Amino acid sequence: MKKQDLVALLKSVSVDELKRAIPAKEKLEKLEKRKKSLEKELASVDKQIETLAVREVASPQARARKKVARKAKRRRVAQPSLSSLVAEILKEKRKPLRINDICDALLKEKKYKTRAKNFKAQIRVMMYRNEKGLFKKAGPGLFKLAADAKTKTKTTKTIKKRTKKATKKKK
Repeated sequence: MKKQDLVALLKSVSVDELKRAIPAKEKLEKLEKRKKSLEKELASVDKQIETLAVREVASPQARARKKVARKAKRRRVAQPSLSSLVAEILKEKRKPLRINDICDALLKEKKYKTRAKNFKAQIRVMMYRNEKGLFKKAGPGLFKLAADAKTKTKTTKTIKKRTKKATKKKK
């Protein structure tokens, strides 16, 4: 716009008209900003609709590949069995241990990796169920290897038998 046209426009408009035009212009600017933000939101909704439509149209082979890829991510690391590691720990320590001590040794010494939410509860259940017969209660909350308990009982039984035989011979 040229300077002359601007001067002519200002002369034709009154001050009251300019005062009324200011709030209208501010409201127009706010509405334009809102329009831009709504357009952005609409674009993101369109993208979401496209991705959903593509998922529905995807072939069964593509879905199977995705499923295999997800399973591959969830594969667990090959580790020795938990019960064998606990047996190793009890063998190394050579004394009865509490559940907390066993868990700490598994995580720190044996570097056992777990995704269990409550690892101590998992160990506790395994020790008390003792499905493989590897462990024996040595006291309240204490566990030891069942093999250690068997050898000790065998030796005490043989000692008792020998003492009985010795006493019979002396008589």
